[in-house]
Amino acid sequence: MKTFTNQALAVFAISSLVQAHPQGGFHSTSANPALVTKRKLYNLDQISDQDQKDKLTQGLKDAVTIAAKVLEKMDDSAHESKWEYWFGPKSDSESREKIRNVFKNFVGDNKDGTGADINGDVLVFPDDYWTPSKKEIGDGNTDGNTPFCSIDINGKTGTAYYKPTQDKKPGMHYCDKVWDRKNLKTLLEDNCKALGNHISTVLWTKQFIGANVLHEFMHYPKVGKKAVDELIRDYKYDAWQCRYMSSNSDKSPIDMKGRKWEELTIVNADTYVWYALDIAFEELCQKKFSGPRSEKDDDQTNQDWPDENIPGEK
Repeated sequence: MKTFTNQALAVFAISSLVQAHPQGGFHSTSANPALVTKRKLYNLDQISDQDQKDKLTQGLKDAVTIAAKVLEKMDDSAHESKWEYWFGPKSDSESREKIRNVFKNFVGDNKDGTGADINGDVLVFPDDYWTPSKKEIGDGNTDGNTPFCSIDINGKTGTAYYKPTQDKKPGMHYCDKVWDRKNLKTLLEDNCKALGNHISTVLWTKQFIGANVLHEFMHYPKVGKKAVDELIRDYKYDAWQCRYMSSNSDKSPIDMKGRKWEELTIVNADTYVWYALDIAFEELCQKKFSGPRSEKDDDQTNQDWPDENIPGEK
């Protein structure tokens, strides 16, 4: 099965403090101008379902908690090897500072656990407003008319996306599957039993809405691009494939700049997620997890796509 084509990458925009509709136009976030204040949480005004709003609110707070733990512990000797493990050659001193700044941009002062003020510029929409073209997603029932969350590729569907509105406002949408995913407190219960013993896509990111929120914010230019000088995209997903990227010895050029897989780790969104979870869960659970393995046959239901597609793997 194919993964996203390189064109099927998150797209981005400038921010605003007005409420945008995906199809165009805008209205004030409040009837009272005195109540229009700078936000830290992303803008959930259009989410009318209170349970979903609560899930998304906690999801962002959990994502900030994970990222803040990374900033606190990333320089500890216990986590030194994780730089190269996840970022490969992009773990040199210059790259490390850029990676650090990605997390700093997202966390901000973090005085109340909601993260940087810039997070409040992102609008979250209840409607699945993106209808990708074949050029954007190179597989599945992609015809330019099917909403993202309804696209089926070998029985798998998407989770969420970051995409500007037609008004060029930064926007996100989360597919229905995320409402069944757990918060951080639940995952850490019973000595982190739910997380298993190895770094796991099935048990971690497919069960944790905070990880999904963190991934989407990596695409936000004020978080990612501001730190690494280019958009953070989706070259590979899941723990197994991200580890493949950082340790890949294939010297064939992958992108228009002639970069190899191992050189793209610093601009791959899920790499940041797995690096962050590796550090944070080890610290929060006070246990070490073994490395990721292929799990493509472990979860036959509710699978996220793109699924694993590693060259040479049978």
